[in-house]
Amino acid sequence: MTRVKGILTIVLCTLLLISCSATKEKVDAGEVHYILGVSYLRENNPTLALKEFLIAYNSEDSGRVHSGLGQAYQLKRAFKEAEEHYKAALRRDEDNPQFANNLAALYLDMGRWDAAIKYFNQAADNLLFTTPEIALTGLGVAYYQKGEYLQAIIQFEKSINLAPRFAQTYYHLGETYFALDKPDLALFQLNHAIDLSPAYAGAYYKRALTYLKLKNNVAARADFMRVLALVPDNEIGRLSKDYLRLLK
Repeated sequence: MTRVKGILTIVLCTLLLISCSATKEKVDAGEVHYILGVSYLRENNPTLALKEFLIAYNSEDSGRVHSGLGQAYQLKRAFKEAEEHYKAALRRDEDNPQFANNLAALYLDMGRWDAAIKYFNQAADNLLFTTPEIALTGLGVAYYQKGEYLQAIIQFEKSINLAPRFAQTYYHLGETYFALDKPDLALFQLNHAIDLSPAYAGAYYKRALTYLKLKNNVAARADFMRVLALVPDNEIGRLSKDYLRLLK
């Protein structure tokens, strides 16, 4: 009886070891595919990122994997799927400000300004968010899109107070002043953006338009040429080429 009991104990322990080993291998495999997914996102390859995150999801039904899936779907402009996964990420970790910020950014892409404001506020108000300037800038963009320019400026100024070297905030603040027909103030903010990020094609393009408004065609031409050198194949590159033809 003792021998039988001993054999049963050995079998049980062996099964437990196999189970633990298999679980560990599954977790390790999920981790590898999650890391690969993040790497592909950084390389701006959402298709391969999506493939890796879907494999990781088989091992790990977590907020971070759902967030990765949301980002991959968003980059592929599959907004419905992105929204589902961002919401799933928040359900698993409702206090994670990055997940709220990601969902808000998706709503910007979808043109759902009020929903974006709700989740940017949730992210910005979370004291554990390490980059609240991103949420505040997004909040300003949402108000800008609604035509609430003064509210947008308030949010951009809050962002600058927290992170005075975040170039995107200055760009969007310049864009807002441009919309308010204040080209001198727009130029001042756009200069800040370019000083902080010398390869910021969007800021050069908006500054070129500002120079046109200020009737400084020479400076506008120089900025359009800079845009064309930086991003010749995207929309603002093609528009810059058209403006350069007109400025000859």
